[in-house]
Amino acid sequence: MKPIFYIVSLIPIFIVRAVLSTIFKTGLYKLSKAYKITLKNLKMSYKNLNQTQLEKLALESFIETLLSSYETIQSWSRPIHISGKKIFRVENNFLLNKYINDRNGVAVIAIHNRSVDMLLKWINTKSETTTLYKKVKIEMLNRFVKKQREGKTNKVYETNMSGVRKIFQAFKAGKTICIAADQVPQRGMGEYVKLFNNDAYTTTLASSMLYKTKKPGVFICLNSFGNNKLGITIKPTKESIYKDSEYKLSLNKSIEELININPIDYSWEYKRYRRPPSGEDPYSDI
Repeated sequence: MKPIFYIVSLIPIFIVRAVLSTIFKTGLYKLSKAYKITLKNLKMSYKNLNQTQLEKLALESFIETLLSSYETIQSWSRPIHISGKKIFRVENNFLLNKYINDRNGVAVIAIHNRSVDMLLKWINTKSETTTLYKKVKIEMLNRFVKKQREGKTNKVYETNMSGVRKIFQAFKAGKTICIAADQVPQRGMGEYVKLFNNDAYTTTLASSMLYKTKKPGVFICLNSFGNNKLGITIKPTKESIYKDSEYKLSLNKSIEELININPIDYSWEYKRYRRPPSGEDPYSDI
């Protein structure tokens, strides 16, 4: 599988972008379920935008999502010093370095902005990590993805109660852990917390670990900066994540801030607002 991805990764990204732009001019993308979900999520998240603005944002985001899949293929098939050479700036790099060097444990909380696999490989140039992942339904692809994320020394566990216990143990032992905290957790592993003023079923794992242990954490994401260049944004956790009445909402507030850096980079095609407290599926018309 890796040789196939390697061949695909040899195609220059400006050519991939040009081909996608040409295809999207046909307007057929509007029939795509992923585009419709993207548009629905944007409508629910940015209620101040009109229909024209939302459709423009949805199209731009849809293109960037496909490009991020290409970036993932690159990260799977090439070493990070090659696949990550488009990363030309890192904001607050010193902060992550400090926490890793302190060897007291740090929670690196990511969101699905562009390629999380490229981001994880960049983090692994600094530290071994313990991460959670959602099992891929196709078994052969699942084994491949897990192997890529494990590398030689990293620990990767499924997102279930067993995996949660293991990542918590690693955190308490002073390890670097990575968690994507912006997707719908399994039933019983989350709570309803406001996200863009919507009741979103949200994981409490990252916020609870930080609140209980008082260990440091950072929020991190990958962003595009034009001319096919990428940057990494690292932000410290807010003080409110260590306070009893605020730590759950604090997580989603930080996620909102990361998304708002450049909304087209976010994976809006994911049904983030499914399983609302009312029981009414907002995606039932798609």
